Amino acid sequence: MKICSTHCGITVGEDGATHQMLEDLSLMRTLPNMTVMCTSDDTQTRWAIEEISKIDGPVYLRLCRLATPIIYDEKYKFQIGQGVQIGEGTDATIFATGVVVNEAIKAKAILKEYGIDIRVIDIHTIKPIDKDIIIKAAMETKILYSIEDHNIIGGLGTAISEVLTELYPTRIIKMGINDEFGQSGKAEELLKYYKLDSENIVKRIMETKN
Repeated sequence: MKICSTHCGITVGEDGATHQMLEDLSLMRTLPNMTVMCTSDDTQTRWAIEEISKIDGPVYLRLCRLATPIIYDEKYKFQIGQGVQIGEGTDATIFATGVVVNEAIKAKAILKEYGIDIRVIDIHTIKPIDKDIIIKAAMETKILYSIEDHNIIGGLGTAISEVLTELYPTRIIKMGINDEFGQSGKAEELLKYYKLDSENIVKRIMETKN
């Protein structure tokens, strides 16, 4: 069984809370043997669709409604269960998934102007999650952040916290929907309202990096 779910997260927009799925990653990753994925651009999505067809088992692929910029070259080689590191910065790491990966990359560029060098890690596979890249980031960077268009309970941030707690206890600051229902509005407005846009990511890192 392969489930490809579109219109997830707050970026559905004006349809509001009744149409915004903010709990799906949490629900799906608790199911035994379920592979859980959330892609960040067109290139990665087309790769994921092809790859999940080869898996002998259930898969949940989360897709958003909002059009996103192309992040990856057509020749980029992804692997299920392996995160993608963007940059080598050691001041902080932002783990991101789905539509907010692009916001994290934009935040990285802004922070560079302030002399803060961070890395972004695109976690396109929530389950099985890439434990090695998480521990590597925890060892090599000063502070960790997660960002997701999803409830902060049970999603990407929780999955990373579980890895850290077991293997390398480290503080992580989670950014996402703070255990509440969504609102009605344009996708870009809602990203800003819930502080998931690049400007608010920069602000949060500036406030907490020390």
